[in-house]
Amino acid sequence: MRRFLTVLSFVIWLAGCASTPNDMRPPGKEHCESFFIYVLCISDLEIDGKVDYMYFDDTREIFMYADTMLDQLNAVLPLHACAVPMSKSTRELSSQLLYSDDIGLSARLAVKAKLAVSYRAAQPAIDACMASLNPDSQSQEEERPFDDEDDWLEGPQ
Repeated sequence: MRRFLTVLSFVIWLAGCASTPNDMRPPGKEHCESFFIYVLCISDLEIDGKVDYMYFDDTREIFMYADTMLDQLNAVLPLHACAVPMSKSTRELSSQLLYSDDIGLSARLAVKAKLAVSYRAAQPAIDACMASLNPDSQSQEEERPFDDEDDWLEGPQ
């Protein structure tokens, strides 16, 4: 019996160490997807069918948000220094991705490709912010995963 209690205590202690606040997920419905080298998470805080924010899974910083939700999001996760509001199309596309459990792989990839184009549209504002934060750093080209010169979305000409 004593051995059992010792083992049980050890398991509970180990579980306590393994579950940290950083492992906890924010409230609401969320889904994480790989985009290039990043894992990006989209979340609907109010579970009303519309994505409210996107965050980096590794740093847990919001990088895009719905303007109308900004006050509520301050209590959920920190904002990235260069966080930007989501465009209407970005919010619609990410909502499709979040609430598309029954779509096939090709449809999911098509939505992700459209989202990448939407992210690229926000890139100039993000680049300007990053440059102002790091005026001595070299070109931001290495840190622009959504900005490639391939015309892979345009299809055959």
